[in-house]
Amino acid sequence: MKVQYRSNLSAGVFSLILAVILFVLIPSQIGVDTQAVHGISSRSLPYGLSALMGVCGIGLLFQSLVLKKDKVKELNLKNEGKGFLYMICLLAYGIGFNYSFLISTYLLGIITLAFTRCKKVAYYVIVVAVVTVLYFTFTQLLHVRLP
Repeated sequence: MKVQYRSNLSAGVFSLILAVILFVLIPSQIGVDTQAVHGISSRSLPYGLSALMGVCGIGLLFQSLVLKKDKVKELNLKNEGKGFLYMICLLAYGIGFNYSFLISTYLLGIITLAFTRCKKVAYYVIVVAVVTVLYFTFTQLLHVRLP
């Protein structure tokens, strides 16, 4: 299945939506600094970046709708399925990381090698060995608590 989209229009809409979401979420995620100097607080940089993102999104929308400078691109979903599946694996790794660092990292390394169609068993052994060494280095030598 192929999907056609206008690059500037879709990027502009996406960045505008993301800028609005960030602008709304910033107060709930970043506390107010009580010792702000001349109006500059811990929220200033995130607000500025979200405003810049919004301005760039408006610029892309202007280019697309008013100046008609837009390219129609085609996305073949059949070819992108593998990438989408790998993103799901990364999301599962992030969720699994909360429960067990060792098992989730083993699985991510093995799945990554499988996605690249690696057939050498030595690479799989190296991944397991490196993850094990890193785990014991952080937990035993550096005394970092890992899930």
